[in-house]
Amino acid sequence: MDDLLPGLSQSLNVHPLFVHFPIALWSFAFLLWTLGQFLDRKDLGSAGRWALYAGTLGGLLTVATGYIASNGLGHDSPGHDFVHVHRDFMLVATGFAILTTGLAFFLRNNASPKANWLVTGALFLTVTITTLGADRGAMLVYTYGMGTKTAPKGSGSGHSHGASAGPSAKSPADHHSSSNSKDSPTEGDHH
Repeated sequence: MDDLLPGLSQSLNVHPLFVHFPIALWSFAFLLWTLGQFLDRKDLGSAGRWALYAGTLGGLLTVATGYIASNGLGHDSPGHDFVHVHRDFMLVATGFAILTTGLAFFLRNNASPKANWLVTGALFLTVTITTLGADRGAMLVYTYGMGTKTAPKGSGSGHSHGASAGPSAKSPADHHSSSNSKDSPTEGDHH
């Protein structure tokens, strides 16, 4: 498994595998549903409804994996209190998605234009709350390092990723291939 999926084998939990599905699918559902309303195209509305169904299923799996992941963090980890903010946003978003899914399902055959605009509004709220929650999830990863292993710090000496335009500039392919001791990685200088 390490050779086939090295990133997954290093993952502390599977929550990151699921988080993008509800974000993308609920947003896509909103886009399709709204276009269907404006263009009076039932096929777009139907495609939006199926994207909503798939996104809600993905949202339920994401909530479940997020719950499991948060239980493995420990209450003394940096940013732990912020986990609750992220969780609360995403639980509300998933709740809205479930209600919107039910509404879209019951209106699938004989909905009035006003009822369809109600679904559009509910999808807008779902996507808005999801965006706020996803932003807090990104802060957990990129600010607090939640769900990641700490990257080793490089020594910073004799090594640069800056944009050097001079004749001694190396291409990314030969970046570490120099026999020059100044550019050679030292023990512990792995990135």
